[in-house]
Amino acid sequence: MFLRKWVGFPGNDFKRIKTMKKHLVTLLLVPLFASCSTDNSYLSVSPDIQATGNDVTSTLVADLSAYGITSPSKITKHGDILAVGLRNKLTNVNLVNLSTRSSQDWLPLGDGTNEAYTVDNLSVNSQGEISAFDFETGKLHRYNPSGVSRGSTTPPLALTNDAIHLSAVQGDNFVISTGLYEQGRYRYYSLEDDSESYFIDYPVHPGYPDLSPYSTSVLWASTVLCLRPDNKAFVCTDIRSGQIDICRIEGKTITLTCRHCYYYPHVDARNEGAVRVAYYADNITGFQDVAVSNDRIFVLYSGKTYKAERQKIANCPTLLVFDWDGTLLETRTIPQMATYISYDLEENALYGTTPDAKLVRYDI
Repeated sequence: MFLRKWVGFPGNDFKRIKTMKKHLVTLLLVPLFASCSTDNSYLSVSPDIQATGNDVTSTLVADLSAYGITSPSKITKHGDILAVGLRNKLTNVNLVNLSTRSSQDWLPLGDGTNEAYTVDNLSVNSQGEISAFDFETGKLHRYNPSGVSRGSTTPPLALTNDAIHLSAVQGDNFVISTGLYEQGRYRYYSLEDDSESYFIDYPVHPGYPDLSPYSTSVLWASTVLCLRPDNKAFVCTDIRSGQIDICRIEGKTITLTCRHCYYYPHVDARNEGAVRVAYYADNITGFQDVAVSNDRIFVLYSGKTYKAERQKIANCPTLLVFDWDGTLLETRTIPQMATYISYDLEENALYGTTPDAKLVRYDI
């Protein structure tokens, strides 16, 4: 007998989730007895993404604990401004000015116009405007620091309809999102005419080829989205497996350029019940974070299990570098490990945070 970690999404009742930092995920441990042996080769990790490359060297930029930040939940950087997602705080984001060594809180906890519950997908565009998506309210918040003390807030953008949106990034005149969508994996929402369209089938899990559209959307819900700076492509990685999609945006259409599945998640999945998808404790954690430039995709790979590492599964020892055609160019080792990364468009440099909340610049 061994333990597995159940990760469940409620079947239909999402209207009750607007409480402090309450996530869509329910966790519990239950015993599981050994079952008949089956071919689980699809759970094996491809050697392509196992670090064998040279170490990535880095330079210390700042100790975030000096700003009261000890456990970042996300970062994005543009010039002197670093936006840091916060865990278990009364404020969701801290805006750090690395030049003046000052900071400012953004998005206090709540359901007001400029408040949020759970921030995901911090991002910044070429003009320095920061976006933060609150999946519990479906609102995309925007802020232009232009000097932290003089920053201006844009009214939040609500992703319309009753769908459950889990991750979102904003382009110049559109929003790309993932969620519990049965119509397709990606939703394109036009800011010009409020139209929406869905694109691209979900990956098919070899162990569950007949899973319903809704349960399939739950299975692939743990996504990280990142939009290319020119607004013509985006990448989507899965935190709980080795799955990566690279997509092209043409007009109001999304097409799939490349799909990699280096391994599938170790799960129990079903089409009915309160818990649709359960992840085993020995499931291998996948791609924790992603950052992009106009010609490269940088992906953090964990390769750890909850059973062995517990809360350290987000400490990633491997950096993968792809081009936008999906070619894996490099597999590098990060000696001090990284938790989150961001590509600074102003400096053309890759930054990251270490497990002890240091901001570093990578020499890559």
